[in-house]
Amino acid sequence: MRYCIVLFVALLLRLPAVAQSADDLNRLRHYASVIGTDSVCVSPDPLCLKLLFTEIVYGRKPRNVGFTGAPEHIDSVRINRLTASFLRGGDWCPLLDSLESKNQAYQLLKEYCMQCLTDDYMADSLTMAKIRETLNTYRWLNRFSTGQCIVVNLPSATLRVFDRSGKPVLSSRVIVGKPATPTPLFTAVVTGIVMYPYWTIPKSILIREILPAVRKNPLAQLEAMKLQVIDARGKPVDPATVNWSVPATAFPYRLRQATGCDNALGLMKFNVNDPYDIYLHDTNARNLFATANRFLSHGCIRVEKPVELANQLLGKPAFTASYMKACPANAVPRTIPLPKTIPVVMTYNLIDLDEDGSIQVYRDRYHLWQTTL
Repeated sequence: MRYCIVLFVALLLRLPAVAQSADDLNRLRHYASVIGTDSVCVSPDPLCLKLLFTEIVYGRKPRNVGFTGAPEHIDSVRINRLTASFLRGGDWCPLLDSLESKNQAYQLLKEYCMQCLTDDYMADSLTMAKIRETLNTYRWLNRFSTGQCIVVNLPSATLRVFDRSGKPVLSSRVIVGKPATPTPLFTAVVTGIVMYPYWTIPKSILIREILPAVRKNPLAQLEAMKLQVIDARGKPVDPATVNWSVPATAFPYRLRQATGCDNALGLMKFNVNDPYDIYLHDTNARNLFATANRFLSHGCIRVEKPVELANQLLGKPAFTASYMKACPANAVPRTIPLPKTIPVVMTYNLIDLDEDGSIQVYRDRYHLWQTTL
């Protein structure tokens, strides 16, 4: 009898926590649904809750992202603490709030998302899906928030550098891949900055575009394009000794553009460790940044503010504006390693905030959204 009374009292003591947990679970599930998480918990299961909290804080890998070469960080200790607090009926909201992204764009888009849900005229289901996908992307960026992070949003053709608190410290227009040669979605790290880079023409561009043009008049075309013939050992070759009638796919040499202001990479290149041979760089056609259509490259990313970006990544004013005005002939490339590698992330946010904090809707230039509905 005494055992039954003790058991009954124990059950009574547990009832408020269970009731609070059930109520909290409904609140949590509603919030997760609003911001568009995939994880769903029908009961307060510890593993399920941990996965749900992880997605609320750190998102999931966005659609169409391929290579992921940037280190990701998830604070599993605090996620476990949050889960434990939730299960025991504690005040878990402040801890969740402290873990969620502080990025201003994320916070404003989350508010906009909630407004749309209360006003049927503000957004249709497709728009809501795009907003939630952008929210997930910002949560995913939380995985790279241990320091600075470069984010290139392809639909807006813009670049932003965020500090570890999610505050944008640099914004720049960029030129990205054409729809026929799109810039891939990936994460990687920037390892260093090359002053006065060569441009070694990628094999695909060499075969499709450059060789057919050069063959018409090799010496004149090479001179006009400032191109050098390079052998497999990286040594220059006299173009007069080259057999230009060899099939393009069997051409045994590489063509390299000399350094200087006529170089397609401009005066600065940012090395990125990705498998696509994609990098960030200056350009010899800076006037194109003023155009509305900035989807013009073969996939690499041309940066309007290379000096500002370099100084931001180096953490000091290593370059001045005068660097971009000097064009030394045949300068030898020099690589400056970064003191710490910086993550660079390609995103595909079709609805996002612009530099002024206004919500913008961008065209699906690469038709990625249509293929993943």
